[in-house]
Amino acid sequence: MDAIETTKENYKSVVIAPFSKFDTVDFIELNKHKVDEVKYFIFGDHKKRFALVGGIKGDTLKFPFSATFACFSEITHNNKITHYHEAVKSLIDWGSHNNIKKIILCTPPLFYNEAHITKLQNALICNGFKLLDYDVNFQLELTDSYNNLINSDARRNIKISENNNLSFEKTDNLSAVYAIIKQNRQEKGYPLWMSEIDVANTSEIIKSDYFLVSYEGNYIASAYIQRIKEKIAHVVYWGNLQKYDHFCPMNFLAKNVYEYYLNKKNIRYISIGTSTLDSIPNFGLCDFKEAIGCNCAPKLNFEFVY
Repeated sequence: MDAIETTKENYKSVVIAPFSKFDTVDFIELNKHKVDEVKYFIFGDHKKRFALVGGIKGDTLKFPFSATFACFSEITHNNKITHYHEAVKSLIDWGSHNNIKKIILCTPPLFYNEAHITKLQNALICNGFKLLDYDVNFQLELTDSYNNLINSDARRNIKISENNNLSFEKTDNLSAVYAIIKQNRQEKGYPLWMSEIDVANTSEIIKSDYFLVSYEGNYIASAYIQRIKEKIAHVVYWGNLQKYDHFCPMNFLAKNVYEYYLNKKNIRYISIGTSTLDSIPNFGLCDFKEAIGCNCAPKLNFEFVY
């Protein structure tokens, strides 16, 4: 099997169903300024089997270069595990012939497509990639009444928020949503990687939903969520203003976001994202996500060094 460089135009015509919105030409081109060069790959033998897009920064080839994960997009289906191994080998060979010193490939959480991702991860390990990070992703599966997913502490917190007459709404007011997220990140000392313009531009490419929680007419919590893949909504940012912590607005927000997508019928999972940095858990954040009903899944990052 060969790893063949191709143009964005050919990639778009051949890859009818990219693995996720992160693997689309429009998303890649929006973010291409973050790397020295974008590389579109088609992997094939007698058939075109997979596609993958990465970026070169210095002597490192990154998959992804501006997202939380990247994955093979299948061009043909029913690919055997041997095809994954052959594709990974061909990628390593391409890097060897093009002065690449390192390849980084961050794979999605398993629930995005368990069999496909498992075969890819096995091919990476067997062909010399090392595990760089064992991150833990948290997600809500929309299968039941929300109250059946949470513990007594979470139920009590929701009761507190309801007793204080918090209100929830879906909105188009990006500025209000972003202002809360920005202040939340400043208060907690967390980085904020996307500007409001970045969010607006990305939302032109990836269908996005915005939500607000208010108290007595004041916005106190918000969420920015992407429809990243069929049946999966991905929480990019959510948070509340610190002075309203005693109203438990995040419990209220989580419950209402869950019920919003449950009623939509076309979403099965809400991915809340990882709560680890370089594999090390933020224990308080992990505990909170489990308290609001999340299950967890591994999100593995791999590295190949020549």
